[in-house]
Amino acid sequence: MKIAIDLNDVIRDFSNNFLKYYLDLYNHEFDLSEFEFFNKDMKVVLPFQNDDAYYRFTYEDNAFELFAKCPTCASSTDVDLKKFISKAKEDYDIDVIFVSTKEYGLSMGSTYFFISKLNPSIREVFFPFDSSEIWDRCDVLVTADPNLVESKPEGKTSILIDFDYNKDATADYRFHSFKRFAEDERILDELTSENENN
Repeated sequence: MKIAIDLNDVIRDFSNNFLKYYLDLYNHEFDLSEFEFFNKDMKVVLPFQNDDAYYRFTYEDNAFELFAKCPTCASSTDVDLKKFISKAKEDYDIDVIFVSTKEYGLSMGSTYFFISKLNPSIREVFFPFDSSEIWDRCDVLVTADPNLVESKPEGKTSILIDFDYNKDATADYRFHSFKRFAEDERILDELTSENENN
């Protein structure tokens, strides 16, 4: 069995980090008084002059700040991740991979830098052209992305990590944080059992 972990807003605090740099480097006057992450796509959530301005800001001018320097979602995420990967591999013979959608240009190298700071025992990182291709690489997907959960094919398992933009999404499992998922005593037993029945 293979579990894919989506980096953004599960491991890497991408949305909050993007907002921070957007305010610092692009739009100092943006009004946060009624702001919320109603969508995962930053181009939809935050105003940019045009698509070119968004791509330049995200994938050229600030890729290192947005993707590499980004903090983890919680201070213990790196430790929780290492424990989870070790338990999955040693106790269940489960492979864990990282996936990240919407990676272009300089963001991919920056993402590898981010991963290197975690120092995980991961053999595969996948940057799909089409996000639905993720399901071809795994049996279980841990994500905050409601679009990935909605595109889940039959026979696969979705695990949703809570974030503002996925309040209305439905998944096979839902956890408040990656830490809660990683520390759940029964989850790997349940996933292994489900995978054997599919």
